[in-house]
Amino acid sequence: MTTSFRLRFLILISFIAFISLGLPDGLLGIAWPFISEKLDIPLDNLGVLLMFFVAGYLSSSLTNSKIMSKISLGWLLALSCFFTGVSLFGFAVSNQWIFLILSSYFLGSGGGAIDTSLNIFASAKFSPSVVNWLHAFYGIGATSGPLILTWLFTMGHTWQSGYFFVGSIQISLGILFLLTSKMWAVKEDKTEVKQENISYRLTLQKPMVWLSILIFFVYTGLEVSVGQWLFTLITQSRSILESSAGLWVSTFWGSLTLGRILFGFILKRTSTVKVLQLAMVGIIFGATAFLIDLSNLMSFTGVFLIGFSCAPVFPSMIALVPKLYGEKFAANIIGFQISAAMIGGALLPAVSGFLTDPFGWEVLPISFLVQAILLAFCYFFLIKNLKIKPENF
Repeated sequence: MTTSFRLRFLILISFIAFISLGLPDGLLGIAWPFISEKLDIPLDNLGVLLMFFVAGYLSSSLTNSKIMSKISLGWLLALSCFFTGVSLFGFAVSNQWIFLILSSYFLGSGGGAIDTSLNIFASAKFSPSVVNWLHAFYGIGATSGPLILTWLFTMGHTWQSGYFFVGSIQISLGILFLLTSKMWAVKEDKTEVKQENISYRLTLQKPMVWLSILIFFVYTGLEVSVGQWLFTLITQSRSILESSAGLWVSTFWGSLTLGRILFGFILKRTSTVKVLQLAMVGIIFGATAFLIDLSNLMSFTGVFLIGFSCAPVFPSMIALVPKLYGEKFAANIIGFQISAAMIGGALLPAVSGFLTDPFGWEVLPISFLVQAILLAFCYFFLIKNLKIKPENF
C-alpha cells in the first residue's frame, strides 16, 4: 500500500469517525423528554447528565497523551468507539437514573478520547484544509442525529431505536479501527518518542500555551452560546415566530458547516493565519450587526456571518499547534485545548443565561460581542507575541 493511498484511506476513516462523533450530540435534545418521562425525573435534570458527560470528556482528553504512551492510536480509537457504542446502548436500556449517569460519563470519555486523539493525529498528518473538512463532518453528524431520530419516529419506532442505531454505528466503527490499527501507527516519527517524555508542567511553562487554551475556551463558549440561546432570544425579545426562529438556528449551524467545507478549499490557496485574521473580524462584524438589530434581515445576516466566520477557528487552530509550539508538545497542548473548549462550552452559555435574569434577554447579544472581541484580542496578541509571519503559515 503506497503512502499516499494509506493517507487518503485514513482521511476517509477520520471523516466517518467525526460523523459518528457528532451523531450522539444530536440525539439527546429530542430524546430527553421521553427519557425524563420514562425514568420519572424532572426535565431540568438534563444539566446533571451533561455535567457528567463533560466530566467524562475532560477525564479522557486531559490524559490522552499519557494513554497514547501505553497503547497504540488504533487500539485507543477502537476501544473508545466500543465505549461510546455500549454507552449509547446504556441510554436505551437504563431504567435507573444512576445507570443513565454512568452511561453519560462513559459516552463523554469515549467521545473525548476519539476527539482528542484524532485531532492530534490530524494536526501532524493532515493539511489545514483536511482538518477543516474533518470538523465539517462533525457538523454533518450533529445535524443527522435529529433527522435519524425523526425518521425513526415516522416509521413507528421509539427513541430507543435511535440510540441502538447510532450505538451500532459506533461499534462498527470500532471494529474498523481494530482492523486498521496497524495503519494508524506512527513509529517512523521520531517525535513520538520525544512526545512521551514531555510533562504537562513543562508544556504549561510556555506562556503562549495558556493564551492558546484561553482562545479555545472563549471560542467554544461563543459558538455554543449563540447556538443555545438564539432561538429563545429572538422569540422572547424580538417577536420572531417559532417556525421562523428554527430557520435562524438552522442557518447558524448550517453556515458553520458550510464554512468549514469552503474554507477547506480556501486554505489550499492562502495562509491559515490570514484566514483566521479575517475570521476574527467577521465574527465581530456579525455580532455587531446582530446586536444593533436595525432590521430582521440585518440580524439574520449577522447570525449567518457569525456562523460562517466561526467555521475555520477551531480546526485551523488545532492544525497550527505543531508548527507554533513544536510536534513534541502537540499532544499535550491539543488535549488542553479540547478540555478548555468543553469547559467554555458549558460555562460561558450558563453565565450568559444567568445575566438575562437581572438585565433581560438583550444582554445576550452584548455578551456575544464581548466574547467575539475577547477572542480576537487573544488571537492577535498570540500571533504578535509568537512573531508569526502569515506567509509562513
